[in-house]
Amino acid sequence: MHHLMAKFWWILAVRGILGILLAFVALVLVTLNSTQTGDPFGVFTFDRMAAIVSSIIFLLGLYALIDGLFSILLGIQDYGDGRRWGTLIFEGIFSIALGLATLFWPANALMTILYWIGAWALATGLLEIKQGFDLNEYKDRRPFFLLAGVVSSIFGASVIFSGIAGLGLVALIGAYAFTTGVILFIFGFRLRHFAKIITVQ
Repeated sequence: MHHLMAKFWWILAVRGILGILLAFVALVLVTLNSTQTGDPFGVFTFDRMAAIVSSIIFLLGLYALIDGLFSILLGIQDYGDGRRWGTLIFEGIFSIALGLATLFWPANALMTILYWIGAWALATGLLEIKQGFDLNEYKDRRPFFLLAGVVSSIFGASVIFSGIAGLGLVALIGAYAFTTGVILFIFGFRLRHFAKIITVQ
């Protein structure tokens, strides 16, 4: 992969923006729920909470779908010219599968999808850590990928093993999306600067 990620720096930037937008939606949902009134006995609380969790999981699945398409695009561009195209395409297929499952599976399979999301985040986090160590062209930018991978792995493990639910889950997804979004956005623009240097040379 000869400067491939620098050439497609905008993909990382767009992934970062989508993550930040997802975090914003999660914040809005948590805020709206905490300001709801008129239900002193909690009659509708469960239904409202289920709708909020379903909505944020749906959006996370949509994010995974788009993220997967971007990963496959990078993998195709790198095919035959680098060592990481297989990892990128595998990550992309896994992400797309999660996105499609989230979009089309019935609502009563929510817990199954949730555990799949945890497995997806854990797997993609480990793959990002691996890619970070493979960034021979950008050793000074390696911490961005490693940090994103660590955050994703922690999020995945938390979803699978902590049993967190309700607004806590929505807040956790929001924190994950915001953190990885900021990391990828900054990383993308750092690579944009690197791409300009390559062009000048």
